[in-house]
Amino acid sequence: LLAEQNYGLLTELHCALHARVLLRRDADYIVRGGRIEIVDELTGRVVEDRHWPDGLQAALEAKEGLERRAEGRILGSMTLQHFLRAYPRRCGMTGTARDAADELDEFYGLPVVVVPTHRPLIRVDADDVVFTHRAAKETAVADEVRRVHAAGRPILVGTLTVAESERLAARLRADGVECQVLNARHDEREARIVAGAGAPGAVTISTNMAGRGTDIRLGGADESGWEAVVALGGLYVVGTNRHESRRVDLQLRGRAGRQGDPGTSRFFVSLEDDLLARYGVERLIPAGARPGDQEAPIDSPVVRREIARAQRIIEGQNLEIRRTLWRYASAMEDNRRLVHGRRQALLLGQEEPDIWRHEGERYEALVRAAGADAVRRAEVVVTLAHIDRAWSEYLSFVADLREGIHLVGLGGQDPLSRFKVQAAEAFKVMQDDVADSVRASLLRIEPGAGGLDLSHVAIKGPAATWTYLVNDDPFRNQLGAAFMGPGKTTFAIGAAMFAGPLLILLGVVDRFFRKRPHAR
Repeated sequence: LLAEQNYGLLTELHCALHARVLLRRDADYIVRGGRIEIVDELTGRVVEDRHWPDGLQAALEAKEGLERRAEGRILGSMTLQHFLRAYPRRCGMTGTARDAADELDEFYGLPVVVVPTHRPLIRVDADDVVFTHRAAKETAVADEVRRVHAAGRPILVGTLTVAESERLAARLRADGVECQVLNARHDEREARIVAGAGAPGAVTISTNMAGRGTDIRLGGADESGWEAVVALGGLYVVGTNRHESRRVDLQLRGRAGRQGDPGTSRFFVSLEDDLLARYGVERLIPAGARPGDQEAPIDSPVVRREIARAQRIIEGQNLEIRRTLWRYASAMEDNRRLVHGRRQALLLGQEEPDIWRHEGERYEALVRAAGADAVRRAEVVVTLAHIDRAWSEYLSFVADLREGIHLVGLGGQDPLSRFKVQAAEAFKVMQDDVADSVRASLLRIEPGAGGLDLSHVAIKGPAATWTYLVNDDPFRNQLGAAFMGPGKTTFAIGAAMFAGPLLILLGVVDRFFRKRPHAR
């Protein structure tokens, strides 16, 4: 299976396993209108034009029994960090920027200034309620919603996935509690649902509220019940999971207590939640503070403290992922600017094509037949087509290079340094290929009745183009580095013995972590 001739089969197998086991319907994506629609893990919204790369989208369509859509090929690629830095002026405003101040300064050179609130914040942020297992937590959440609803107080429940929101809604409706559900399936009803979420007795169940930028008005859309809701303590926000980013938790809390209004927020979590189980938080909790399964919450500040500490650790890991992506992408950004700079100059007539004029009699014959201006325009068209083709092939090569560059650590080399060297060599080959292809195209151009006939030159562009986000996670390279050391201390001894199993392991790891966005 690891033989060179079976590499395509191995890649398809990885994609099939990833789609079958790791990507969950109604959590990572939904199926609507015969299409796969990806759900943003931070906002809970369906993200338009987001796409999983490298055959994973096609594997998911096969899993769901959907018609396979053409994947096309990547014509250009750019990280979100470099894309945003291309703007001459950058600024922003968010209530949770302080937690990302170091990253905003590091990537964008933007300082964070805290502006005092217009009115004092009087929201009550209660301690987390922690359970040993998920079933006990879900029962407690449902009981809490029923208790608050019975008093007439509006309550907003923030869930992690579409499936969880619908499961909770079904449970509440079975108990006679009517509720509104706001998730990726019902995103078109968002404005109407949010408008009524602050009304007396309203129960709203939503996937992540981060990034929605909405104020839930106490008393309803017309605020007619404002006094009654304020007397009950304002909006009550319940979170059913902690998130990888503390900022997402803060944005959920921030739905309550806006503009000086009263409000309460509280998180219900269990040690079986995806985040806590995935990162082994239970192992961080001292044995004496970790009880067996029980229906009652764990009354231990040690557990709450360790959960908060784990969240900080995870945030640090995710920041390092983005730093690693930045290091690899920065090696490509100069090349991208060179290519697109030349392409733009040719397109706008700021640079004259200068290859064909050195080709002697063939060039002179075309000039005599069609005129110098027609030949110049034809060379521009041909050059642009070959630049686009060569750059697309270069991006494909670089993506493949990054897939396995961490393996050079077996030989004691630094993966990033080696990546830069090989990418630079490939870029020089790409430039030579463009020149050679433009030169060869001259021989296939013939004078025609309306000018020059380019039909024999392979310059046909795509029928359509679109821009979308793909998930690109260099953390798998970091995992490879963890196995092989930083480039100096490696498994050099015995590497041959373990090469096969190690390659299989790294292949599985590669697919497991391929879930973070990168703009293309």
